[in-house]
Amino acid sequence: MEAGSQIVQRATPLTLRLVLGYMVVALITLSFAAVFLHQRLYHSFEVEDAELLNAHVQTLRQEMAAHPGNLHEASEVILSTSSHRSLEKYYGQLLDREGKVLIETPGFSSLAPDASAFPHPVNETETITQVKRYQHSRHAAPAFLASAWVKSSESQPLLLYRIALDVTHVDQWMLEFRNHLIWVIGVGTALSAVLAWLLTRRGLKPLQEITAAMRRVGSGRLNERLGRNPWPQELADMADEFDLMLKRLKNAFEKVSQFSADAAHEFRTPLNNLLLSSGQILSQERDIDVYRQVIASNIEEYERLKSMVDRLLFIARADNEEAILNKSSIDLGALVAEILDFYSLLGDERQITLKADGTARIAGDITLIRLAISNLVSNSIRHTSAGGQVAVKIQDIGDACIVEVADTGEGIAPQHLPNLFDRFYRVDAARSALTNEKGVGLGLALVKSVIQLHDGEITVASELGAGTTMRITLPKNPR
Repeated sequence: MEAGSQIVQRATPLTLRLVLGYMVVALITLSFAAVFLHQRLYHSFEVEDAELLNAHVQTLRQEMAAHPGNLHEASEVILSTSSHRSLEKYYGQLLDREGKVLIETPGFSSLAPDASAFPHPVNETETITQVKRYQHSRHAAPAFLASAWVKSSESQPLLLYRIALDVTHVDQWMLEFRNHLIWVIGVGTALSAVLAWLLTRRGLKPLQEITAAMRRVGSGRLNERLGRNPWPQELADMADEFDLMLKRLKNAFEKVSQFSADAAHEFRTPLNNLLLSSGQILSQERDIDVYRQVIASNIEEYERLKSMVDRLLFIARADNEEAILNKSSIDLGALVAEILDFYSLLGDERQITLKADGTARIAGDITLIRLAISNLVSNSIRHTSAGGQVAVKIQDIGDACIVEVADTGEGIAPQHLPNLFDRFYRVDAARSALTNEKGVGLGLALVKSVIQLHDGEITVASELGAGTTMRITLPKNPR
């Protein structure tokens, strides 16, 4: 492993995330459903057993009412409860007002030895609607407890009847039911995981197709488009954005290719000139004046090469946001006047009127702003015929200002306007009727880079035979 390399930690696969999510949802849902069913079923047992206990108490009350003062029949009802049933075994205990045990089912004390565990007894005319669960030790049998007041006769005081119902069979059945529910939860969760995996794989198939399409994209296949396929709605937007990205990449790739070809062409001409002149001058002895002329010509070519390299480096730094602005307060009116004064001799020579109007103050790099406006003025002068005019107009519009450089030259054909600020793009063929001067197509690209560095915008309006207007919009306080 190379020094400084970083290990990329991949995130959990999306399929695994979705499957785990489905499993968690299924587990929680099935668990809540199982707990609800378990509780409702157990509550049903409580209600049913409360009704059984109430029926038993009502039977005891009827027997005691039918035989007043005689506890023999009541004793048979109480003592027979634990022997006549195989599952719901009742254990009863009848006490007088002083707490003396009158009748008790064998085994009652072992099932419910704690008298305080019984709920408050219901009146002799009320029915038992609720029971209380009780288990005096871990290994003892569980029981439902209830108590009620009963009458032996109208003249005798009320007797307290406590009853305990052995519900061991209920707990055993509920334990078996609970185990079944656990199996259902486990199997249901596992099945949900399998189904989730199958559905997720099927649902993510379009994503895999998009990935395969992305792999096919290369420098020679930038015409690949994803939006041609009927993707799901959730992926359609991503496919459209990917197509837009491919379109931007294609345009950028074409511009880079064109830029490379143009740069090679522009550099080749001065280099060929240098090689040719140097070869000729070395082929035989020359006079000193000839050497001087060749060297002077070579220096011009060197200057041209240096200017091209400097401009390309500046544009490259501007594209990579490496250029640092030395901001200061700029009086655009004074700056434009200075620029026009510099070009006044050239204007007089070509019989072109230079005119300035308006003023504004902005914050920016005065060197770069001077460079941009100078390029525009120089272009306008170069492509304006004798007797024409180059006017620079400055407008203050609040938070920004506008600088317009307008000439009365030959104008630019509409088909050239969209590419006018591209590097190495030249429209000299359309504007060279008046001059044999030709640039290398970097001036307007440099101007655009300067304006963009100042968060500004440059546009062009032109009409053949009527002239061209370059319009710069600059914020007064760029970022």
